[in-house]
Amino acid sequence: MKKLFIGMIALALCAGAAQAQQDSPKPADHFGHRGHGGSEGHGREQMLSKKLNFSDQQKQQLKDINTQYHNQLAELKKNEDITVREYKSRMAAIQKDHRQQMQNLLTPEQKAQVEKMKTERKEMAQVNAKARAEKMKIKLGLSDQQAQQLKELHSSTAAKMKQIHSDQSLSPDQKKEQIKSLVQDQKQQLKTVLTPEQLKQLDEMHHGHQRNWTK
Repeated sequence: MKKLFIGMIALALCAGAAQAQQDSPKPADHFGHRGHGGSEGHGREQMLSKKLNFSDQQKQQLKDINTQYHNQLAELKKNEDITVREYKSRMAAIQKDHRQQMQNLLTPEQKAQVEKMKTERKEMAQVNAKARAEKMKIKLGLSDQQAQQLKELHSSTAAKMKQIHSDQSLSPDQKKEQIKSLVQDQKQQLKTVLTPEQLKQLDEMHHGHQRNWTK
């Protein structure tokens, strides 16, 4: 799934801050709670626990919560007799319980600090996005009209992608196919905004991502 998002990179750079995260993550999400978890999420949790100055008791509780969480995920993955829908339902319940336990772990002061960190991170992301957009505009020689068109295209594509991800009636494979189709449609629309020379230059700039925007 991650490869499919590579195609969004160039347009995101052009669009800038047009589409911030539609849903602000919950405090627990700052502990790296993403999908099935993993070493990366664990590392973020440990780093955040230092920033929030966890007590020894909180550190132990965090360890116990994560151990329980990963054990539950491991047990769920072993169950091969359930449907995809049931698997997703159980996964959602496990993640919801994990988020709640994380929230209960924090003191009111720590929750306030997390909210502040969320706000600062969002503001910084917007600043960086605007800087990247301006840099891309200069490099490609975009007109104000082109920049606005790319901004609107990115906003529309991001909204559609969010809708696909949140559609519980779709299987993972169906979501993957719809995202593929969405990226291809985005590429076609991009051709109506940029000149052939700009498309070629954009492809060269993102050659490292192995995404050819000119075909």
